[in-house]
Amino acid sequence: MEVYSFIDDFFSHDVSGNLKEPDLVRQVLAGLAPDSAMFYEITFHGAFAKRMFDVMRREGPNTIGFERMQQSFTESVQKVRTILEQMEAENLVKSEGLTSATPEARAKLSRFIEDLSLLKNWLTSRENR
Repeated sequence: MEVYSFIDDFFSHDVSGNLKEPDLVRQVLAGLAPDSAMFYEITFHGAFAKRMFDVMRREGPNTIGFERMQQSFTESVQKVRTILEQMEAENLVKSEGLTSATPEARAKLSRFIEDLSLLKNWLTSRENR
């Protein structure tokens, strides 16, 4: 499947209306082939980080294994950040300050990760049909 038809396909579905950073998602997807390792990694780690965050928030810090969940969450966020840095270094995308340590950048990265999770869930639901 061609990259641009994949992007159009995703953005033509109602689920894309729930994106918090649609322009950023479109920009990042345009730089990646859907069958590339980088695409798999960024969507996998985005979805994993979102799941970990949701579980940590629901269960609270007194849950057995919370520290390990927090570590896994942090590692996945860092992997997403590293992929964005690599893409920026290869001139595939401008990170729009997503990789800096400012509160604004962290908030935008968090929204982007939620969007990656939405995309990964959409992809998984298509594959399971």
